[in-house]
Amino acid sequence: MDAGGLKPNTWQRFERLSSAWNQAKLGIDEEPEAAADGEPGVVANPRRRARTPLTESQVDAIRTARLNDESVVSICRRFGIHRMTVWTYTKDMLG
Repeated sequence: MDAGGLKPNTWQRFERLSSAWNQAKLGIDEEPEAAADGEPGVVANPRRRARTPLTESQVDAIRTARLNDESVVSICRRFGIHRMTVWTYTKDMLG
């Protein structure tokens, strides 16, 4: 199958999705008859970290810190969360 004029990144993404689709059709226990070398396998441990749920006391501490004019960056570092998470929990306090 040729790339059909697709950009290299798009073609690689298509190849990965095609491989995942074929593996899903076969089932997890079955092996493909002729697997191509270099074909990506099933990802058992994803690299992306799952979202960390915050407790109510942590959310209260984040809101209190923002009310006390603590910077978003320092709150992020203290709780080990993304700045968008801080904004999500404190956006209703603006205004």
